Amino acid sequence: MHEETILRSPEREIAILVAGDGLSVTRACCAAGERVAGRHLHRKHIDAFYVLEGELTFELGPQSEEVTVAAGGLAAVPPGVVHSVRNASDRDAAWLTIHAPDGGFADFMRGVRDGVDVEWDIAPPPPDGGLPAAEAVVRRGRRR
Repeated sequence: MHEETILRSPEREIAILVAGDGLSVTRACCAAGERVAGRHLHRKHIDAFYVLEGELTFELGPQSEEVTVAAGGLAAVPPGVVHSVRNASDRDAAWLTIHAPDGGFADFMRGVRDGVDVEWDIAPPPPDGGLPAAEAVVRRGRRR
């Protein structure tokens, strides 16, 4: 599988594995304590995270319900659910991010790499807070 490198630094690494209109998959890792993404939502696509190593902490829904997903676990956030992601642990984390459909994510990531602003399916939290956290599918994985 050919990886398209987006970012490589001591704190963070991102590569596109699959990029198509119907689906994009990235592989990412970040150092302990790093924020991955602030609170946002998507209107037209699912944003899913499969944790490969370590763990990720998500804040979901209007009340920012916190849930930690360890290696082997998944968080799938449907359109309309506000979410954020961070590595709150003291270990590095690695994961796959799946956008279905892509929603412009792969082009957005290329824009980040190339210093170009690219519009895509992302929005700030709405005044009503969006859909409840219970709409997300969460499988916590295994803690070590």
